[in-house]
Amino acid sequence: MAMRRGPGVVLVLAMLAALPAQAAATPVSGPHETLDNQLTTTQPGTPSGFAFDGRYHAAGDPSAPPPYMRGMTFYPPAGLRYDTGVPDQCTASDAELAVLGAQACPAGSRLGGGSSQTSFNGGAPTTVDLDLLNNAGEQIILARSPILATVSRGRIQPDGSIEWHSPTCYPSLAGCPVDDVLQLVSSMRVAAYTRTQDGVTRSYLTTPPTCPSSGSWDTPVRLWWDDGTVDTVTTRAPCAAP
Repeated sequence: MAMRRGPGVVLVLAMLAALPAQAAATPVSGPHETLDNQLTTTQPGTPSGFAFDGRYHAAGDPSAPPPYMRGMTFYPPAGLRYDTGVPDQCTASDAELAVLGAQACPAGSRLGGGSSQTSFNGGAPTTVDLDLLNNAGEQIILARSPILATVSRGRIQPDGSIEWHSPTCYPSLAGCPVDDVLQLVSSMRVAAYTRTQDGVTRSYLTTPPTCPSSGSWDTPVRLWWDDGTVDTVTTRAPCAAP
């Protein structure tokens, strides 16, 4: 646990190395993907982090590379809430983020991190570290690099869904006229993030207020691919049913 104190504010960031044992679930697969998207608690109405793992491949062939991914949208279960006013916000531009990386942002805006495995111009897979940052109404993923970081922004929509557009080139500051970066694997870990001010505790991510009788919170994930196909798979995070 890391704690930072300021005038009238106590900021608590509980870094969870792994999901609780009871939150384990089976990954789900579609034509091009195998995904697992879990919350770090099974309790309704509770501050939570999340863990995401994705593997991408050719349609029906897990041993072959996938098409280029154009986008991914997460549709969270009803009642799940993000409050981007809880952590600090990273207001840096794409250019600043590309040059300075996470140092362009307040330390308190970092939500978590992970890694991504990609193939550049058909070469051998390379693993890069990721940072997940908070900003007003969005999440920002930075893929670290010795020269320029790659920036991807996920917009949080009014219905709580998060829309990502996947960069497919390096560098990607001026768009991607040529596809040369193929995403193969991605992983992200985010801890529960709360802020207490004037005796009131707020959470960045709060689980839905109730658990369905099915015993899981379901999150459909839709993926758009360069071959023109669109896949939808539904991940399931166990919850404590009444």
